[in-house]
Amino acid sequence: IRNEIGQLRSPTMLAELNAFEQKRADHITEIAKIELEIKNIELNSQTMRGQEGERISEVLKQIQKERIEFDRESKDLAEKISLNEKTLGEMEKAAAEFYKTYKSLFSEREKAQAELLKIETSTIRREEEIRSTEQRNNILSLRLAELSGQIAGLKLEFEQYAGVQIIAEKTEEQLKDSVYRAERNLTEMGNVNLKALEVYDSVETQYKELLSKKETLETEKNDVMSMISEIEERKKELFMNSFNIVNDLFKSTFKSLSTKGEASLVLENPENPFLAGVRIMVNLTGNKFLDIRSLSGGEKTLTALAFIFSIQEHEPAAFYIFDEVDAALDKKNSAKLAQLIKKYSSKAQYIVISHNDSLIQEASTLYGVSMDESGTSNVVSLRV
Repeated sequence: IRNEIGQLRSPTMLAELNAFEQKRADHITEIAKIELEIKNIELNSQTMRGQEGERISEVLKQIQKERIEFDRESKDLAEKISLNEKTLGEMEKAAAEFYKTYKSLFSEREKAQAELLKIETSTIRREEEIRSTEQRNNILSLRLAELSGQIAGLKLEFEQYAGVQIIAEKTEEQLKDSVYRAERNLTEMGNVNLKALEVYDSVETQYKELLSKKETLETEKNDVMSMISEIEERKKELFMNSFNIVNDLFKSTFKSLSTKGEASLVLENPENPFLAGVRIMVNLTGNKFLDIRSLSGGEKTLTALAFIFSIQEHEPAAFYIFDEVDAALDKKNSAKLAQLIKKYSSKAQYIVISHNDSLIQEASTLYGVSMDESGTSNVVSLRV
């Protein structure tokens, strides 16, 4: 025991004990710092949880308030829909009674429309004859202008002989004989002007230069005319390619809108389309194609929309605005139009002004405009 006590009192052991005590004190200090940091973290966490809880509570209250408002609006809309359906039924019943009462008048109207169609067909034929006559007149006018230019050129050419007496009483042989005698007399006269050769050489040089310029101008003219011809051919080729594509798209689009007929685009002058226009021909019943002017309001609307969508398919724009284009369409055709607009809305933006439920149901975003009792407009939006 004394030996062990002695060993414990040795300087080495005491130094180790002191070092151990120092480490122990350092560890206790670090533990105190860590506990203080933990308390600070817990305090901050409680503060943050309190703030987030208040914010979440406010958001939940706002959502609950909006849900109550939405339920109220849904109830009002349901009541309006029920009232509109009842009104629609009454209107359909009234329409049936109206048709029954005035059936004979409808028959007379159809006869009048048939007679009007005959008159319009005759008018179209007369217009075609007038256009044909105008084209012939244009051709004759061009020929007249060409002949006038030639006459003016001949007059200009013969201006250098102005004042020269025309010998009309002699024949060609007599004139040649006179020229021969005059040349012989000139030869007998001998050389009169020795500088004539120099003058001749100078004039000949100028003449050759003028001939060279003339050839250059003719070459340039031919090049320009060739370029113009190429441009005209290319222009017609591009036009016909676009026309054929739009015509095919127009046919398919019209069939998707109207199941009882077909339509196509027809050039008034296929040989030279730039001298005339494009006509829209529609066949709704039978084998007879009618001009668009002979159609009803709803049929004209369907045909025009099919033409617009065919152009949009070939050369799409960024957005389109339709202002009550469905006003003349019935419920079935309005539904077809709504499906077609929805199909093309993936390629462009469509802004449609309408009162038709079929179009409104297919919209992605709705904007409703109403006016209150004070005359102020209110706008309500809804993303479907």
